[in-house]
Amino acid sequence: MSSGVRLTVIGCAGSYPGPESSASCYLLEADHEGRTWRVLLDLGSGALGTLQRYIDVLTVDAVFLSHLHADHCLDLCGYYVLRKYHPDGTAPQIRCGARSAPRSGWPRPTTSTRTRG
Repeated sequence: MSSGVRLTVIGCAGSYPGPESSASCYLLEADHEGRTWRVLLDLGSGALGTLQRYIDVLTVDAVFLSHLHADHCLDLCGYYVLRKYHPDGTAPQIRCGARSAPRSGWPRPTTSTRTRG
């Protein structure tokens, strides 16, 4: 039996963390068949510390990034170190996935051979 979905705003500051909020990070939790699934939407600067007020960070099942600006992904570095060198031992790796090529119709990245003059 499912008891719903919960969304917790971990941080919502602008381009950098402020005194009252870390940068972008949202915790999505859902109970399903006796288990709580936890997904992070972004993990911006300062969010890892704030997140620990709400959950054991080793119980995160997935991390989704909206884009690769620092205010949305900078604390992934610390999260990696926390999971790899935790005093209780290395936590299981969270698998990463990325689209290897742009969708049909999207512009493809180009490489410039132009030199500065």
